[in-house]
Amino acid sequence: MQTYLLLFVAMAAIFYLLILRPQQRAKKAKAEMANALEVGSEILTVGGIFGTVAALREADFDLEISDGVIMKMDRRAIASVIRDTGDEDDAASDDDDVSVDEDHEDDGTAVDDVKS
Repeated sequence: MQTYLLLFVAMAAIFYLLILRPQQRAKKAKAEMANALEVGSEILTVGGIFGTVAALREADFDLEISDGVIMKMDRRAIASVIRDTGDEDDAASDDDDVSVDEDHEDDGTAVDDVKS
């Protein structure tokens, strides 16, 4: 009898650690993300729409998806908040990009000209 009770307790503990606890953490993280939302934040919705938060209310917000196009969305529709890297980082990354033509010397032969 004690063996079955011990087995049941062990199964309940495994169920809690593998299923319930990660689910509670994810729910808490999503709620914190929705509460930390600010006007001007760029977000991705659950439906795959990118936009900028134009106005915030308690249960919903306005999402500007294009100039002058505003949608009223529920806060639960937020999939993620997109982090801005800033203009300085974008300019630096553009200078670091090297095209394929600059990486190697072109001998002038096309793929069609090469016989196998």
